[in-house]
Amino acid sequence: MTDDAPANGTPDPSDRPVPPPAADTSSTTPSSPSTPPAPPATAIVTDPADPAEPAAPTAPADATGPIEPELPVRATRAGTAGAVVALGTGLLAAAVVIAAVRGRDDGGLDWSSYGVGLGATAVLLVIAVLGALAGRRAGGRAREEVVTWPGAVGILATAVMIGVGIDRDDSWVAYLIGGTMVVLAALGYVAARRAAFVVVAILGLALVYGVAFDDFVADSLGDDHPQVIGAVLVSVFVVVVTLLGWALPSRAVSGVVVGVFGLVGILGILASFAVQRFLADMFGGMLGMSGMPGLLGGEKGSGSRGFPASDVWWVVALGGVLAALWALAAAISNHSGFSVLAIALPALGLPLACLALAAEHPTWWSAIAAVAGGVLLLGATLLARLRGRRTADVLGR
Repeated sequence: MTDDAPANGTPDPSDRPVPPPAADTSSTTPSSPSTPPAPPATAIVTDPADPAEPAAPTAPADATGPIEPELPVRATRAGTAGAVVALGTGLLAAAVVIAAVRGRDDGGLDWSSYGVGLGATAVLLVIAVLGALAGRRAGGRAREEVVTWPGAVGILATAVMIGVGIDRDDSWVAYLIGGTMVVLAALGYVAARRAAFVVVAILGLALVYGVAFDDFVADSLGDDHPQVIGAVLVSVFVVVVTLLGWALPSRAVSGVVVGVFGLVGILGILASFAVQRFLADMFGGMLGMSGMPGLLGGEKGSGSRGFPASDVWWVVALGGVLAALWALAAAISNHSGFSVLAIALPALGLPLACLALAAEHPTWWSAIAAVAGGVLLLGATLLARLRGRRTADVLGR
């Protein structure tokens, strides 16, 4: 017994040692054999200064599952419906072609063949209309196939049947056919937003444009420079249609399609110069033509070429404008079709111009083209490096 202990031997409550806190026995108590042990809890301490962690992105819904109970997700594939639509459209198109070819075998209109063609055309258009009436979201890709291919082929079949039925060379027939194609293609594009209707509309516009030029402009220009007039006609059409189509979601398709038209037109005109020059070389002596001109058309006038050298240069200049337009469109739209057009025109057009002008020193042509192309590629390489550095700087922040 110590001096500070109470006399009766009972310890003072204040002198009792403080018991340790009760331990959590939930994690130490052995679990029953039938219950698996719970995994240890882990605590993650976050810095209050750190921004809140963004929520995990929600997994995209299954393409076959519904967004809403009553509306299925738009199908991304046409499936068997696409194959059936393609075969059916092809067979109906065959009926139209046969009717168009055999509809006037004897000079007069064979109503039996023509009636079959009209019936096939009607089926194509009716199927497209029925597909357009279906729900856009519920129908998905299959609905677009039903609207697009019967509709586009049906519009072309309508144009063919109008031509076979009227069978006249008047301008109003061309206006009727082209206008019908444009109007029906616009309605089809509203229904399906597919590029096939844009192509059909471009064909209709080209028909109307060509006939209108022949009716109202061609006579006032004369026949002195037909190739230059043709190149201007092609270039204006390409530029106007490209700019008009740029407002549509299918701007790349419309621009590339009309660009192919422009490419073929400019190359065809340059080829006509080369052929004309070749014929002049072969038959110039028999026709009493003078000697051949020098490098790049040194003689003034047409000489033995049959065309002025300046006409070739005008066409080359118009082709250069189109190539620059396509290169700019490729940079803006990031579509490789414009790049192909911008590459093909100088690659094929300059050799044709060299042949048409009968250059005495074609080495200069190739050397100038090589130097210009090398400088442009070097500049493009530097621009690409600068763009890459800027992107790296942005990502490194």
